[in-house]
Amino acid sequence: MTKLFKKSLVRIVDGFADKTLCLEYMSALLAESGCMQFPDRFLAAVKGREEIMSTGIGRGVAIPHARDLMVNTLRIAVCMINEPLEFQAIDDAPVRIVFMIAVPQNSNPEYMMILRSISEYLRQDDKRLKLLESTTEEELFNQVSEIEYVITKNSQP
Repeated sequence: MTKLFKKSLVRIVDGFADKTLCLEYMSALLAESGCMQFPDRFLAAVKGREEIMSTGIGRGVAIPHARDLMVNTLRIAVCMINEPLEFQAIDDAPVRIVFMIAVPQNSNPEYMMILRSISEYLRQDDKRLKLLESTTEEELFNQVSEIEYVITKNSQP
C-alpha cells in the first residue's frame, strides 16, 4: 500500500464561508498532488455524493469521498478548520476536521477498509481530540500518520 497521507495534503485553515468552498479547496489540493486528471469531474462526483447524503459523520468530522475513473492513485487530503463549518452532519454539529478521499475506480475493497478505519479511529474521543489539539500542520500530520499506522496494521493478513 502506498503512503496514504502526505505532508503537502495536511492543512490547518482558519475557515471557509461554506461547505462548497471547503470541498473545492480540498479537491484542488488533491489535484495538485497529481493523483487525478480532470479535477472538476472529481469535484462534481464529491458534490454529487454530498447531495445524496452528507459525509459529515458526526462529532465534528466529515469524510467526503468519491471513486472516479480520473483518479489514478488513492490519496487523502486532511483539513482542520479553526472556525467550525456547517456541513449538514448526521448529528447537526459543525465540522472541524475533514478527510477527503480520492479513490481510483478499481480500488473498492481497499477504499472501504480505509474509510471504515478512519471512521472507527475518529469515533474514539481521545484520539479525535488529540488530532483537534494539533496547533501546527506538522503536529496534525504526525497525528494522521497514527491513523495510517492503524490502517496498515488492519490490512495485514
